[in-house]
Amino acid sequence: MKLRLTTRLAVVLAFLGVLTAGLTGWYVYGVSRELMVEAAQSKLLTATQVMVRRVTLTREAVTRDLTLLSRHPDATAVLSGQHPDAQARLETLFATLMQSNPSYLQVRLIGEQSYGLERVRVDRHDGQPLVVGSADMQEKGHFAYMSEALKVPAGETYMSRIVINREAGTHAGEGKPSVIMAMPVRNAAGAVQAVVVINIDLRGLFDQLGTDLSPTIQVFLTNGSGDLLIHPDTHLTFGFDRGQRHLVQDLMPATLPLVRGDANEVVFETRQGGQRLVAAFVGQAPVVAAHDTRLLFGLAQPLSVVLADVERLRAAIWQIVLAVGVACLLVAVLVARTLARPINDIGNAARRFAQGQGIGALPTQRPDEIGDLARSFQLMHDALGQQMSALQQSQQELSDLARIDGLTGLANRRMFHERLQGALAHRRRSGQVVALLFMDLDSFKQINDTHGHEAGDAVLKAVAQRLRANTREVDTPARLGGDEFAVVVAPSNGDDQLATLAYKLVHAVSAPIAWQGQTFHVGCSVGIARTPFDGEDEESLMSAADAAMYAVKQTRRGGFRFHADVGADTGATGVAT
Repeated sequence: MKLRLTTRLAVVLAFLGVLTAGLTGWYVYGVSRELMVEAAQSKLLTATQVMVRRVTLTREAVTRDLTLLSRHPDATAVLSGQHPDAQARLETLFATLMQSNPSYLQVRLIGEQSYGLERVRVDRHDGQPLVVGSADMQEKGHFAYMSEALKVPAGETYMSRIVINREAGTHAGEGKPSVIMAMPVRNAAGAVQAVVVINIDLRGLFDQLGTDLSPTIQVFLTNGSGDLLIHPDTHLTFGFDRGQRHLVQDLMPATLPLVRGDANEVVFETRQGGQRLVAAFVGQAPVVAAHDTRLLFGLAQPLSVVLADVERLRAAIWQIVLAVGVACLLVAVLVARTLARPINDIGNAARRFAQGQGIGALPTQRPDEIGDLARSFQLMHDALGQQMSALQQSQQELSDLARIDGLTGLANRRMFHERLQGALAHRRRSGQVVALLFMDLDSFKQINDTHGHEAGDAVLKAVAQRLRANTREVDTPARLGGDEFAVVVAPSNGDDQLATLAYKLVHAVSAPIAWQGQTFHVGCSVGIARTPFDGEDEESLMSAADAAMYAVKQTRRGGFRFHADVGADTGATGVAT
């Protein structure tokens, strides 16, 4: 018995429809799953890096508090015993700091004499600062944080190992994971008289840092050996305090390169407690004198949370596959020839979709099964389009981060070239004048070599802030590298405006820069090039501005010059700093 054409066509169309939709759905599901996992890993890595930065900023804030306390006149006055009111004032200052910093468990002034006897002590008790009387003061000379802190050079900070606080009588701090930071107190002759000590609640600190994180994200912290200090399962933390070792590299082998120091960051999938996780870990070495030479920070999120949207998409795909098969079969049986064309349209749309092209028009207005099939396909396409848009937005955000200078927050060399090329392209259409200012700092190398890279970084940040404050929103200040900066001015209204801008920048940069009790003075030499006088393309403008800048440096430091004036008999244009 021969099958009728409509039956054969219905069977063939139903089979092809189900097969095409199934393969497309499976491919889309697989790609979507991979992209979602990659996006989650990237977001976790970025969030972990942000947490590391916030921890660094917190450490710097504690260092500033220690510096304030160690240099406070009342600290030396208490030690000398010549000012009876100094004790009360210092206790008030300690209590104020603890009210402002909920993670501070103790603030103490410990004398170098009398076996390290505590002289001023404020503990946290029931959430509030508690001034401890002299009768309860203890000798701390036998503790490592006391003996080691006394050896710290002037202006530097000591940081202890992260351990469970076993000191008796510490009120809220007893039995809690904590870290101690300290700084010596020196007299006018530079001799060490005492140590200012701040005991920090590690768990409370990370609870504060994690307030912006999703509730589904898990936080991890280990020391340089991999011992777990913060873990969702508290039974695994501080195992060494109980004579045990719970190491992150044993629970998550992918972190082993980080523990060894072979890598600074890792992202991976792992299984913990029967649950699949997507994780990102970052290693950071402390920048203060510390027992723990390296800390590892990690964030993880259940894979089921990451793939929740993809799982819903998979269910929708199977529904669409079923709808495609039923619709093709019914429609082909009723009118095979009439349905051939719309079915071909839908098949072509599916193929274009699989190739990443636009699906084109679909017969969604039809009231029959083919219309249902087209609308279902359109819903699937829209759902996937939203997924892809979200992924592209995440990728764009990461791309934007790659175009910003990490130290100063200005545009980096990549963004600088993009903005300059864009301004020149707009000039070719509108005829506007585009100007380029090249800047090179004077005396920066001497500061960097004499006072170190930290001082140099502080100078670069200050210069960047002044560039932003003295340029328009439409201008693009950028750091090209080292102590070289540039500003793209588009549109430029004339040489007078450019001279005024250059004058403002030279004088702004030359203002004193304060850093850690020191004052630095830098100047800058500025070269100016503009279209069409000095060139119409990027290379010409950059070469002209660079030549003008070096002409300023050869004649005098601290000023500006237009490229057109290079070699002129009238001399350099600009001001001396």
